[in-house]
Amino acid sequence: MAKLTFKSAKKATGVGKLVEKTIKFRDEIGEEFEGEILVKILSHDEKNNAINHWKLKDRKTATLDQLTKAILFEAIYSEEDERFFPTIQSTGEVPTEIIDAMYQAADEVLDFSGKKWISKQKNSGVNSSSTESVEEPSRKPSDE
Repeated sequence: MAKLTFKSAKKATGVGKLVEKTIKFRDEIGEEFEGEILVKILSHDEKNNAINHWKLKDRKTATLDQLTKAILFEAIYSEEDERFFPTIQSTGEVPTEIIDAMYQAADEVLDFSGKKWISKQKNSGVNSSSTESVEEPSRKPSDE
């Protein structure tokens, strides 16, 4: 096991790196459109401070929509040195379907809630005793 340092922790987690993801949405005639975006692996502070792009007087007044768009503004890139959205306000100029697709792609990379990490831990057998006691639901006789 290697000694953990600040530098090695950042490198291991990929902070600052861009991960290519494919998103899909409907185009103007209802056909599926797919494109590539880059998702930046954000540090804790970058995620936490993304809401500051809205320049709110009180961060506590931020809506979920503002927080979602702030995260996307911070994390989504079209090129290595070019954010997808030119301004925080421009995040609202695309349909909700694109916002949702981008957020799902960002969640795949950033695991906002930690659910992928938790699921991976459970499935790796770390805590298999809790999953072994789950019973199968009882079957009801059919009325045929």
